[in-house]
Amino acid sequence: MDFKIVYGDSEIEIEQKLKDFEKNQFYATLAFVFLADKTISADFLKPFTERKITIFGSCAAEVILNQEKSRHAVVAMLLNIPETAFQLIVFQTEKQSSFIGQQIAQAAQNSYEHSSVLLLIASLDLQYSPEGVLQGISEINSRLKVFGGIPSSFGLVENPPFITAEGFIESGVCALILNQDVLTLDGLSVSGWQELGTPKKITRSSGRKVYEIENIPATEFYARYFGFNDTGTGIIKNHIDPDLLSASEYPLMLQRQDGSFVMRVAVQMDFEEKSVFFGGDIPQGAMVKFCSPNTIETIQHSLKDMIQFRNIESEKPDAILMFNCAVRSRSLGNFMNTELKAIHQIWQTPIVGFSSWGEIGNSLNASCGFHNTVISVVALRDRTTSNRKMYEDKTKTSLQDFSLQAPESSLTLSELQKEVTQLRRDKKVLTHFLRLTNNDLEIEEARSSRLLLNILPAETATRLKAGETNIAQHVESASVLFADLTGFTSFSAQTDPDSLVKMLNEIFTAFDDFVIGTGVEKIKTIGDAYMLAAGVPNPFPEHADICVDLGRQMIQFIHDFSKRKKLSLNLRVGINSGEVTAGVIGKHKFSYDLWGDTVNMAQRMEASAVPGSIQITTSTFKLLTDKSDFTSREIDVKGIGQTTAYILPFSSFL
Repeated sequence: MDFKIVYGDSEIEIEQKLKDFEKNQFYATLAFVFLADKTISADFLKPFTERKITIFGSCAAEVILNQEKSRHAVVAMLLNIPETAFQLIVFQTEKQSSFIGQQIAQAAQNSYEHSSVLLLIASLDLQYSPEGVLQGISEINSRLKVFGGIPSSFGLVENPPFITAEGFIESGVCALILNQDVLTLDGLSVSGWQELGTPKKITRSSGRKVYEIENIPATEFYARYFGFNDTGTGIIKNHIDPDLLSASEYPLMLQRQDGSFVMRVAVQMDFEEKSVFFGGDIPQGAMVKFCSPNTIETIQHSLKDMIQFRNIESEKPDAILMFNCAVRSRSLGNFMNTELKAIHQIWQTPIVGFSSWGEIGNSLNASCGFHNTVISVVALRDRTTSNRKMYEDKTKTSLQDFSLQAPESSLTLSELQKEVTQLRRDKKVLTHFLRLTNNDLEIEEARSSRLLLNILPAETATRLKAGETNIAQHVESASVLFADLTGFTSFSAQTDPDSLVKMLNEIFTAFDDFVIGTGVEKIKTIGDAYMLAAGVPNPFPEHADICVDLGRQMIQFIHDFSKRKKLSLNLRVGINSGEVTAGVIGKHKFSYDLWGDTVNMAQRMEASAVPGSIQITTSTFKLLTDKSDFTSREIDVKGIGQTTAYILPFSSFL
């Protein structure tokens, strides 16, 4: 089997090159044909159709030839593969996309023992879902190798078609089934886009159509972030509308069920129903983030993955098919050719492809999926010959081998003027977008700070945010309070979980309200127990008095709460004063806690207290300003023995 590359700007050029091939006894049976949207014409197909060559091709916003986006009207890869080794099927039915996928997978199983599939999906009025097709394929054969793309145009062709020997088809699914024992396909899709801003929740969606983001109509949400006029009418498409095309460079990133991440580009807006249609499905409830390319880092990411993929096998492919996202090409600008040049250097083999509106393939360590913003390569290897081409050294190719510099521009004056206009529009969109995302980050930072202050003292939170990792403090004199509900165990045994949690939340929220503004720190809750400390991290002399006062308020609240709810609940409170050590533990889930004998004794004071009373140690009693209502008693403390405690009964509250 041989592979030949043909390109040109007229039917005559293509015809002549095919004749030259035939003089050398090369007669193609299959052609991958990509036509630039600016010159799309059936005339270019005649040299292929007159020879009865099967065509698998697409309209293209840009055509790719080896190491660059080509200016030629057509590029094609020709194969003289046995006609029994492939089968082309076109679906133009009203059936669901998943049903079409099932038919493709079934046909592949029936055709060859080992199959692979190349797909082109043209979706007039967004009729066909690429993910639906892939789902149907997976239901029949989840191990089937599938690669492909979506026909594209930068505004010159409203409904970009795929191409067969029958002509241009604006709506349908084209499947090329190949015998893997004759022609092996292996592929990789890489993105490199980086997340921006804060997570957003998709609050209402269906398939690829999103109606609400963060409970805001989707069109209004996009208008807000990208400076659109949200009073538009009808439907706009990103390959026609320049503003939506600019916004497409900032896709939404979401996580798939297999853990991998995919990008979703906004392809259409419907101002009547206030919806945004994306390149792929976005489930309702999904958390998404806007993403953007950082040109050099994006290219480095793609090259790193590409090198790793190439080095998996030392066998050199005979050719590469490429499906490169048109949004990626537009975002990288002149650097797109830099990336293509490096990829061509990695593979050292002919490359033919086009810039597409969506790519089908798999990223490293992930299953096949539908992507936006990726560059997808499909390595073709002839299995009919024993003459294997090998890379000499799998390890010699690394990122350091590439100079990632933008090539010199070769644009015409009119092309430069068009690019300047687009750059001005992009700058306006980017400026507006960054202002909003920075505002989001500030809001998120404030929210995170508030959450941090709910679990950490203000001083400790400040130290943590400043980067300190080992936060500890020794305090000579502080008071620790434990409070525990009595009667709760029997109550919980006959109460449903929702009601139980609701009740505890009501009680502990009231306790939190008592604490606010006192300088006291709530430390934690453990089941039906509540712990706080006064005088730490910021010391103050009246810490014992404040703890007793808070204990009174807590017991009074439980008394009133239990009476109002007709419950048999009560509260024991124990307090001890002395030196403590405080600090933050945990790396991913922070916890502020106290350690020392003072803490242990406070807990024992609570455990041995009479329900409805406050029991304190001698050290706390000595610090009190008002000791009049306390009475002393001897108690047996575990691990210590007989000791004097002071008790404040509920009767003294009245």
